[in-house]
Amino acid sequence: MSSENFIKNITSKDLKLSHKTIEALIKQKDSSLFSELCEKSEFIFPFLKERIIKDFVKLITENDLDVVFEFSKIYCSDFEDLIVNSWLKFACEDLTDKILEILNNGTNEQKAYAASYFCHINDSLAIELLNQNAMSDFEPLNNNCAKALSKFGDKDILNKAKDIIVNSNDDFEKISAFNYVISYGGAENIKFVFEHAINNSFETNIIENILNQNDLEFFKKNFEKSNITKIFNILINAYPEDITLDTILYYQIYDFIELLNSYNNEYSTNLLLLAKERFGEFLENDIYLFDLDKNTKEELKTIKQKLDSYNLKFNKEELNLYNVDIDRFDCALDVVKETKVFDCCELLADFVNKNMLEEKFIPKVAEILKDAQKTNLIDKNSLQNIENINIKALVESYL
Repeated sequence: MSSENFIKNITSKDLKLSHKTIEALIKQKDSSLFSELCEKSEFIFPFLKERIIKDFVKLITENDLDVVFEFSKIYCSDFEDLIVNSWLKFACEDLTDKILEILNNGTNEQKAYAASYFCHINDSLAIELLNQNAMSDFEPLNNNCAKALSKFGDKDILNKAKDIIVNSNDDFEKISAFNYVISYGGAENIKFVFEHAINNSFETNIIENILNQNDLEFFKKNFEKSNITKIFNILINAYPEDITLDTILYYQIYDFIELLNSYNNEYSTNLLLLAKERFGEFLENDIYLFDLDKNTKEELKTIKQKLDSYNLKFNKEELNLYNVDIDRFDCALDVVKETKVFDCCELLADFVNKNMLEEKFIPKVAEILKDAQKTNLIDKNSLQNIENINIKALVESYL
């Protein structure tokens, strides 16, 4: 069977053909075809992947478990349940011993599946091996060990990871620790991550990882309104360069918007104004839409319609929070920049002239003043206070 026909057949609407293809995959024990399935997984609709996993587990027999172990040498997060659920279907002491051996001596790919198995099987013999592999550089193994150790209530690596987050100066060591704590889970641990993620250089990656593993109900139950608003602020600033727009359904953006509107405060209102501008821009430019599926495009339209239905008015007072809440101030600046509400230019120029802003905000202020044709409000002598030569050059280019 050619790989092209294999993908076509296994994803076919003809369920008999799909089942026959899965049976052949099991019978032939062809790792190259399973590898092909993994490589093409991002192009397969989620409901089809779920169907393939469900049917594979249904069709696998105890006598076929050797093919599952063979396929476990190839790791794919989208088909992790295919491997793990096949093992769980026949879970017993002998099988668990074999998976313990994999967790001890297997490849990182095999160990990742094995660690996931022990998220479901309570065998204390796994704890030591999970701890040994918990800080692996192979992220799926790291994450699955964290999830399994959370089930066992073992906090040794969790506490070490938290210590790294607080005390390490190595950003890459810290991001690994952040991911471990997120995978370990629990409301207090996620709140710990959030508190230390704000204004971290990996802030967007960390928030995205949190959102990948926790839904909006989790945040509503465990987070304060101001922090939920900040999470949405990070998302809006990350679309579409750092986070792809095809996540808007999974991240419940529509529900986020309804929740923020219910807050009816200055920060949430300004943020919704910013979201209205951003989503409007996405819909008006094909460059943002050409690779999105139909459902995502329709969701974008629905989100924009919802935002258009709100009576949103810019709150200028948020600009006075530059020394109180940087996120709220930056959000207000973005609203001014994108909606061109220029009745605050004198206030912004005064911030620059009196050296009251962090340097990273000055170029945005200068750009706003340029758009408003009011760069004359800037005292050029004040630019001597800018220490970063690149920022200084950028500001001067606007003036």
